[in-house]
Amino acid sequence: MELVEQDDLTLYLNTADGLNYHLFRSGGMSGHASLGHCNEKTVGTTASCLAKLYNQPILLVHPYRYSQNYTQNHGVSAPIHNEKNEVIGALGLGFEDPRFCIQAYSMISFIAQAFDSLYLPLTNGYEKHMQKIIDCMPHGVAFVDERDTVQLYNNKILELLKIRRKNNIESELNKHLARLGVGAGFKDKQEAAVTCAEIQVDNEKPYKLILLKDRLEGRKPGIFPSPEGEGKGKGLFTFDQIIGESVLLKEAKKVAANVARTSVPVMIHGESGTGKEMFAQAMHCASPRRNGPFVAINCGALPGELVESELFGYEEGSFTGALKGGRIGKVEAASGGTLFLDEIESMPLKDQIKLLRVLSTGKVQKIGSTKEIQVDVRIVAATKIDLLKHADDGLFREDLFYRISTFIIELPALRQRKEDIGALAEYFIKKLASKYDRGKIKMDPVFVDALQRYYWRGNVRELEHAMERAIIMLEDGETLMLEHLSPGIQQAYRKRTVEKLVAETVQTTSHRQGLLELAERRVIEYVLELVDGNQSLAAQQLGINRRTLYTKLNGKSNSGREVLDA
Repeated sequence: MELVEQDDLTLYLNTADGLNYHLFRSGGMSGHASLGHCNEKTVGTTASCLAKLYNQPILLVHPYRYSQNYTQNHGVSAPIHNEKNEVIGALGLGFEDPRFCIQAYSMISFIAQAFDSLYLPLTNGYEKHMQKIIDCMPHGVAFVDERDTVQLYNNKILELLKIRRKNNIESELNKHLARLGVGAGFKDKQEAAVTCAEIQVDNEKPYKLILLKDRLEGRKPGIFPSPEGEGKGKGLFTFDQIIGESVLLKEAKKVAANVARTSVPVMIHGESGTGKEMFAQAMHCASPRRNGPFVAINCGALPGELVESELFGYEEGSFTGALKGGRIGKVEAASGGTLFLDEIESMPLKDQIKLLRVLSTGKVQKIGSTKEIQVDVRIVAATKIDLLKHADDGLFREDLFYRISTFIIELPALRQRKEDIGALAEYFIKKLASKYDRGKIKMDPVFVDALQRYYWRGNVRELEHAMERAIIMLEDGETLMLEHLSPGIQQAYRKRTVEKLVAETVQTTSHRQGLLELAERRVIEYVLELVDGNQSLAAQQLGINRRTLYTKLNGKSNSGREVLDA
C-alpha cells in the first residue's frame, strides 16, 4: 500500500489515561517523542481523544487541530476494547498527505477490529485457566471487586453455601457474603468461618479474596461456631478467654455475663484497646443466641454515605451502582443473633433515626423498598467517648442513647488493673513465641516492673505491640530486658523510678535539714547502678558534666553521713 511507504507515517497507541506510545514511526515527521501524555488537556483535540469519546473511528484533518505540533498533520484513530467491550484506548495513524485520508481510515479501523478479535479469546483463555486453578482448591473461593461484586468463584463455595446453579449465582453469593460480614468495612480480616484479604497491584483498584473453610459445611452460612462443644479458639472469644483477675475486670465480666442471658441492648464503654469487641463476642457466646450469627460493623471505618446501605441493605436499582438483585444489610444478616456496632458515635444522624425505628418496631426497611422485614436482633454497641456529652453537642440522638444503653458495661483501662499486666505479658509471650518460632522466653524483673509502671494509653493493644517489639529486639537471647522495650517506655520507667526514690527519701527522713542533698545522692547512686558505674555515661544521663558529678561524689560523703546520723 502507498500509505505504508510514506516517510511521514506514525502508528501509535493512546491509552484510556491519555498516555501515547509510538509503535512505528518513519523519518521526517514532526511530533512528540515515542512516549508521552497526549490527552486533550496537553495537546488539544486529536483523533484518538474523539475516538475514545465517541467509541468509533474518527478522521481529523489538520485545520481542526489547534496544537502547533500538529498543524501540518492529519490523523485517524479507532477505539480498542477489553473483554467487557469497554474502551481501553485507541490506535491511531498520523500523516501529512491528505490524499491518504480514506486509505488511513480503512487501515486503522481494520487494525482496531483485529486487536479486539484477538484480545477477547486471549483474556477468556486466561480466565479459563484461573477457573480451573481455583476449582482445585479445597476451600470455597471468591474474588470480589471494590464495589463488593463477585467477579470469580469456584464450585466449592457454591457447595458450602448450598447455592443452586439454576439461581442467579452472583446475586446469591453477594447475599451470603453479606451474612458472613464481607462488605465495605470488612478488609484484611480473619474470622473462624471466613477469611478476607485485600489484593492491590500498583495503583489498580483493590480486589478482595474470600476463602470459606470446609468446616462450615452443614452449618447455616454466617454462623461462627460457638466454643461450646468445639474447644476454645475455634470460634469467638468467651469470658474464660478474657485474661485478668483485677477487681474492676471481674466486675465488668460479672455484669456482662448476667446481661448476656437476656436480649436487651447493651452499651460497652472503654478506651481504645480495652477489648470491647472481645466482650461483645463473649456475651454472644454466653447468650441464648449463641447459635445465631454474630455480625460486627465498625461505623467509624465506613464513609457516611455507605453506612445506610451497609446496615439496612438496598433493592436492585435503588441508586446508581446498586448491585443486581440488591443486597441485604447487616441488621437483617444478624437476625437471630447479635449485631455489634463499634464506634457507634460515628454513625450519621439520619441513620441513627432508622436504627431507632428498628429497635422500636423490630422491622427494617431496605433502601428503595416499600416493605418492612421482621428482624430479631440483639444490639451491642461500643464507644470510647461520653455519648451523652456527644448528644448535648447535637452529634448523637439522646433518645437512641437511652435505647441502646439499658446496660452500660465499663471496661477498665490497663493502667487501672496493673496487677493483670504480668499475666497478659506471659500470654503474649506464648502467642508471639509461636509466631516467631522461638523457644522459652523469660522476663527480667526490671522488665516486668517497667511494664507495670507505664501509663499504657493504648491499653492491651499497645501492650501487645510492645511485647512483639521486645521479642523481635531480643534476637537470639532468652530473657527480655529493659533495653528491649521502646525508648519511650524506658524513659518513662527511669523517670518514675527517680520520682519514687525522691518520694521515699522524703517519707523516710525525719530530719529535714540536708533533704535535698540526700535525695540527690540517691538519684546519683541509682543512675550509677543503671550504667554499671560508668561516670561519664551517668553524668550524661543526669544532665551534668563529669567534673560536677565527681565533685558531688567526693563531697557527698560528709554531709550525707551527717544527715543519715541525724
